[in-house]
Amino acid sequence: LALRLGPLGCAGPRARGAAVGELQGRTVAMPQRLGWVSSELPTGALPSAIALGGKASGRVLLYFEFAAASETRRLHSAALLLSTSGSPGKSIEVELSRAEPPSAELRTWADQPRARYPRLKAQLSGDAASLRLDVTELLRAEAKPGEPLRLLLRAEPGDAEPVLVATGAAGGAAPRLEAYWE
Repeated sequence: LALRLGPLGCAGPRARGAAVGELQGRTVAMPQRLGWVSSELPTGALPSAIALGGKASGRVLLYFEFAAASETRRLHSAALLLSTSGSPGKSIEVELSRAEPPSAELRTWADQPRARYPRLKAQLSGDAASLRLDVTELLRAEAKPGEPLRLLLRAEPGDAEPVLVATGAAGGAAPRLEAYWE
């Protein structure tokens, strides 16, 4: 499901280095598929939130699959939008990458899709109700025409309190991909 919004800002040619408000368009997409696996916990139905970075969570992988981009314009920027919660002032490091298609349903740690390059590091904060992770480089990476965009977010266990990421399974905010085109 993709939500297309009308043009932003002014019409006419864009000056070099113009602000986002002057770009020609914005798209927001919901994932067609959203899955998760943990090295410690059994994977069942998609919960309303997934704990990342906590010792009891183990290694956790979130899988997002978005419809293939139909845009002919040049990508300016893109962000994975997540709703997070957790202990104030706490954050965890995560790795983002593109992914190969999963070979099976995501039920066990062994089912995880293979990560592709490039790989990016980001911080998830428990403070931020809405978090934007810059995935522009991942969207610009070479892909086969018509291939869905597959993203992985991987978190390692740590001693800190986990950061919860809302899935939208029980209503509320779900992960989204926001892109700006010029």
